[in-house]
Amino acid sequence: MGSSRYLNVILTVLTVVLALNLWTSWTQAPPLAASAFAQGVPDSGSQRQQIVDQLKVLNRKAEELKSMLGSGKVRVQVSMPPGARK
Repeated sequence: MGSSRYLNVILTVLTVVLALNLWTSWTQAPPLAASAFAQGVPDSGSQRQQIVDQLKVLNRKAEELKSMLGSGKVRVQVSMPPGARK
């Protein structure tokens, strides 16, 4: 009989703690739907143009790297790590 009383006390305490937690989260939390303010009207055309410009820069750098590798100015050597076996 003593264990059922202990169980009832523990369950009651847990219920009270959970109820207090729920009450504080409802009363102290900001509203769920807060107002959002836009920084301005997005210009998708300008964004796409910036992407195209960056792609052009990337292509130019890739071509430079390709020409350096093709000319022999840069050599790539692959070696096995010290612990690896063939």
